[in-house]
Amino acid sequence: MEILFANRLDDVSASIAAHLDRGGQPARAIPFLERAATVAERLSAVEEAIRCFNYALALLDKLPPGRGRDEHELALRSSLSVALNSGRGYAAPEVEQNLDRVFTLSRADRGHVPVRWLWVAYTMRFMLGDLKAMRAISEEALARSLVDPSCRCEACQTMGATLLTVGELAGANRYFDDALAAYDEDHPQSSALGSDLGVFTRSWSTHALWLLGDEAGAVARADYAIAAARRRDHKYSETLAFAYAGLLHQMRLDTERTLQCAEAAVGLCERYGFAYYGDWASVLIGWARGQNDPGQGVKIIEAALARLDANRAQARRPYYLSLLAGTYSRLNERAQTRIILDRAIDMAVDRGDVWWLPALYLQRSELESGAEREATLLRALALARTQQSRALEQRILSSSVAASRR
Repeated sequence: MEILFANRLDDVSASIAAHLDRGGQPARAIPFLERAATVAERLSAVEEAIRCFNYALALLDKLPPGRGRDEHELALRSSLSVALNSGRGYAAPEVEQNLDRVFTLSRADRGHVPVRWLWVAYTMRFMLGDLKAMRAISEEALARSLVDPSCRCEACQTMGATLLTVGELAGANRYFDDALAAYDEDHPQSSALGSDLGVFTRSWSTHALWLLGDEAGAVARADYAIAAARRRDHKYSETLAFAYAGLLHQMRLDTERTLQCAEAAVGLCERYGFAYYGDWASVLIGWARGQNDPGQGVKIIEAALARLDANRAQARRPYYLSLLAGTYSRLNERAQTRIILDRAIDMAVDRGDVWWLPALYLQRSELESGAEREATLLRALALARTQQSRALEQRILSSSVAASRR
């Protein structure tokens, strides 16, 4: 078959591999499976890529143990991680299982886990809502980057994301800037999960910029991230850039741009089989459509949250619940709105996921009156000022002024 299809190996590599496997030649079959997986990835056939990589790993298990075999497994699992993340999502059990094996192989070979894999671990802990572990991983990655500048971008991005989540906005912004300073535009760097680190860092950092009060800078950076992903023709990075931009525009209360970006993210996910970002974007779509049709909005958001739950994705859950509560409020469902807000506030405090907590307190104050409302507004304002969240501070002050005029 190799000779017969010598000019079309990309088309028949998977078939050749199966033929060699049946013929008792697993070592010869593995390179053909790797080639088939690479072709599938190039065509955005994510599930076929996953199948080929897993098949290759199963054949690798038949080979004699040794350092060479372990190095080959590590290379295969590195490629598999990209396909798994694209097709199943950051928090999928398969991603975690693959990561556990990578950690075992890395420690056996080097005595430590490379920062690129610590980056994956921090992402997974974030997705699972484990911010304490996320911070510990970020600190380890930063310490490593002091002796290995090549991983500075990844390490600084992890700390920027960690500090943003826990409401240390100025520190988050500094680390995001440090990550971008370490990123070489002429030689784009990808994460272990396949995303372009420059696009990812710019996209996430827009949320810190907006909260700190730099709305124009945040919008410009979000637009740049989308354009950069398109220039590189990297569909997965383009998808995440649209998702982050959609969230930015929701915070700005720009319904039209939220919907445009979120629908673009969903469209890319549906076309290329990407997981996670489509559900994230669907929450934003539900909020946007809920401005005119809150009943439909609630259904869209609740369905998206159920899918995120099924995939163990808990990242930003207090924020998403904030959007759900706001949409229920438009239905005048005050009791349900209060239940959702109380759940979101308790979750934010319990997890330390507090970057959106001032906004949650503001929402709850709108269900209160008199001294209770004033106390909740003061709590929201004090927290926004502690976090240096100027955007939310101004929103809270505007609400307070409006309330005093009623």
